[in-house]
Amino acid sequence: MKRLIVAILCLMWVSTASAFQPRSGTWANLAESGRAFNIDIQDGVLVLIVYAYDGAGNAQWYLASGAMTNSQHNFTGTLDKYRNGQCVSCNYAGSPTLVGNDGTVAIAFDSETSATITLPGGHTAAIQPYNFGIGEPPQGLLGEWVFVWDNVSTFAIKYNLIAVIGSTPTGNGAVRGLGIVGDPSRLTACELQTSGILAGQVLCGDGDAAGNLKNAFLFRFGLDETFSGSWVSLSTGVQYPMKGFKIKSRSGFTRFASAAPSIAPMANSTLEQEAVPGVTGAPDSAMLERAQAIIDAVRRATSLQ
Repeated sequence: MKRLIVAILCLMWVSTASAFQPRSGTWANLAESGRAFNIDIQDGVLVLIVYAYDGAGNAQWYLASGAMTNSQHNFTGTLDKYRNGQCVSCNYAGSPTLVGNDGTVAIAFDSETSATITLPGGHTAAIQPYNFGIGEPPQGLLGEWVFVWDNVSTFAIKYNLIAVIGSTPTGNGAVRGLGIVGDPSRLTACELQTSGILAGQVLCGDGDAAGNLKNAFLFRFGLDETFSGSWVSLSTGVQYPMKGFKIKSRSGFTRFASAAPSIAPMANSTLEQEAVPGVTGAPDSAMLERAQAIIDAVRRATSLQ
């Protein structure tokens, strides 16, 4: 259990606070194919590589880098361009030559997975991480996830989501899972909410064999991780920051060099401790009610099989 928590906390931890770190990877505007943006961020420094073309249609790489501002919400830099780079099949002949720049590029991040980029000349485009292999929910939720949260102590739980069932009135298709470690009878499920006050967020929950809710999680879907996530206390309704990572894809590919580390069983009483006084959060009965509805849908679907 401790090894797993240490490994996960060494990865990027994003809380529900105003400061956040955008997701690293390939970003694009799907309505403007043929151009992509590789964004990498380390300790508040952003490196942007743009794959584009010049006015004559020749391929052109651009590079911009520098410190982010406004709690990692914004970046502005010079879009430098390079020529005379390395041939793929040639012996190394040195680094490419800087041949000037095309002006200023600016990125305003709305969240970890959405931004607006302003290119030289004033053209703006909404960009997002390019989801080329995972898919959107409900299919994008399939696979094994580990959720970590703090409430008195640090806890972790693993969901193995295996099949899409019918949707609830506020979602686009619940994804049911197998039991949790230490309790194979536990009902587990997640669903993207498409209407109501939770629209745009994924709601996950688990319950006992009788359908009684035990845990509820709410987060924004981020391909293979969660953003702006929270765990809600069933006894107080107060939310606490959580982070989740998909550790195995629906095709069986893991994020570990060997088998994924195991999670020690946790007793039901351990998962439902009283809230810590002074911890930020807000009661959210709607979140618990809808999580219970998803668990009920899974229970009904399971009983029909």
